[in-house]
Amino acid sequence: MRRLTYEESIRERLRGKPHLIPVFSNVFDIPERLREYDENLFVVFNTKKQYFEIHSLANIGNTFCFTVPLGELDARTLYLVRKNNLKTRGKEIFREIDEHNERLEKANQNRRKDEIRDVAEKVHPAFKKLGWEGA
Repeated sequence: MRRLTYEESIRERLRGKPHLIPVFSNVFDIPERLREYDENLFVVFNTKKQYFEIHSLANIGNTFCFTVPLGELDARTLYLVRKNNLKTRGKEIFREIDEHNERLEKANQNRRKDEIRDVAEKVHPAFKKLGWEGA
């Protein structure tokens, strides 16, 4: 039995998804450079949503990894792939997520304290007046 080539493997995994068009080359050689970084990565253009996506043959089931948020394939795409690679940066990524969540939690706590303080300042005069006049 013959082994599938890289392009054949991609087309096989995308079978039944005609809106996903594989991109094997572009002006900046991004698909080729992605493959040098990880031989399982490939680029598709999603014609339904009109943007590029990064996919991986290593994923079980769906090959989708992430949407290219920049609207075009350039060096920033390579940066995003490296930055979000769980194999090489897993612990660091989870640490960054935890730090981000802690900052959000602290900001929410501060916002809640400010809301409580605002309410207290608004009702204080009424309670003060009630306290001096008696119930």
